Amino acid sequence: MSGYEVDLSYLQDTYKKLQGIAYGMDHHTSAVNYKTNLSPSQFGGEGFLEADNLYQAHETMKNQLSAMMTTLQTMIQEFTDKTGSAHDQYANTDTSVGDQFQRKAAQ
Repeated sequence: MSGYEVDLSYLQDTYKKLQGIAYGMDHHTSAVNYKTNLSPSQFGGEGFLEADNLYQAHETMKNQLSAMMTTLQTMIQEFTDKTGSAHDQYANTDTSVGDQFQRKAAQ
């Protein structure tokens, strides 16, 4: 048979690894969103003139990190979905080609 050959186990392994990465990122995303909350007083309060600027910088960075984590999770999920879809399509193609060869061999 001429043509191409796809290693379905490699695609399946890649899919599983991507799922693991996405799962592992949930912890980090939660930490960014919920474990980095600070109050303005923790930056020195009214006695420290730069406290408000530091607090605002912290909030800006927290929001940027949250947005980056969301973007990264979306990208990983899209790649995971596409890898799974490619695996399924190649597996279906292999099955249908195998069925065609079996029918021809039986004739």
